[in-house]
Amino acid sequence: MTWAAAVDVEAELTRACRDGDLDRFLGLLGDEELFVPIHRDQAEQLARERVWVPARICCAHEGEPSLQVFTRGAVPDLGAGVVFLSGDLDWATCGLGPGEQVVFNRGTSAQWRVDASVVQPWLDANPHRLTAVEQQVERLNTVSYGHLDGPIARALACGVPQAVLVAEPWNLLDARYHDYVAEVRGLRDWWGVTDTAGWRAAVDGLLGDRRRFTPEAVALALRTRGGAELDPLSWARLVASWCAENDLSGQADALVDAVRRIVRYEQRLRADAVLPPDAVVGSTFGWDVARVLELVRRGLAVGHCDELTAELQVLEAGALARRYHESWAQLSAGFVLGRVLALDEEQFGEHYRSAVRVHHLLLNDPASPWWNLGFADEPTGGRP
Repeated sequence: MTWAAAVDVEAELTRACRDGDLDRFLGLLGDEELFVPIHRDQAEQLARERVWVPARICCAHEGEPSLQVFTRGAVPDLGAGVVFLSGDLDWATCGLGPGEQVVFNRGTSAQWRVDASVVQPWLDANPHRLTAVEQQVERLNTVSYGHLDGPIARALACGVPQAVLVAEPWNLLDARYHDYVAEVRGLRDWWGVTDTAGWRAAVDGLLGDRRRFTPEAVALALRTRGGAELDPLSWARLVASWCAENDLSGQADALVDAVRRIVRYEQRLRADAVLPPDAVVGSTFGWDVARVLELVRRGLAVGHCDELTAELQVLEAGALARRYHESWAQLSAGFVLGRVLALDEEQFGEHYRSAVRVHHLLLNDPASPWWNLGFADEPTGGRP
């Protein structure tokens, strides 16, 4: 399969090198997440200290006198003792002194050694060409060195909405292409995960036997049992009756409130063309699947699982996504509803708006994996 949309910034950098076009070279770097090597023990110390440090302090030189900076596709394998930090071009070159150099993509056809006296004036003159790493969001990134076809690619495509929101390549499953410190901190601060046992528990809590069913998930399951054509009042009555029959009357108010919240969001999703007229969301499992795939990537990056375990977990998540949804559009609607129920608090704020934008991007852009990979095992060649 040929992916015309696959990102290959390294090829563009190589052409700029060949042409001697430093302005274009730095302009390309200015819109990328850049990586610097650091010894693992130093990275672990940084993760504990919660401090910001410039790249020049972190770089594991390994005999190279200059600061080494890599684009994602040029990140080398420097062994288990070396990991990477990432940031934008401003961060990567911050604090370079007179006479110092930075070598970009060392050992590749896009290698270029640049004096610090050249980089800083370029940054000062071109702030409009520098995208801060925290602003690199809502990007559909398909990389040529990732999974482009086969079962793993189709499973990873089930989590593409979350990957697009944070501008990660959706088709990568490799420990090297991550900011080690950011992943350690993210797992700890957002998931409460600090070790392998905690990581497994977090994954099981989303898709496994320990999965916690929210009031919204229970309400959706009851509507599925009663029929998608249920009007809101009949749905609320069904929920209250089910609670009474199962000695769960204490949960009736929460479940009826979940019905109200879902109905309100579905009305807005129809208005914003996420759902067809009169359609409903059958399951928010797409939200759970996307978060599991995010957990798998992070767990692999920091060593909470090995490559085989990561691949098996990805395949299992993909299989479950197809059990609960019948198309990419259904999966996406489930992701959007799950995200806003968890994060938006009925504000229809940025959590809602960004999810809707990503939904339309993935269903309407021919570069989307949903245009290039079938939802089931069969191939596709057009609109999902």
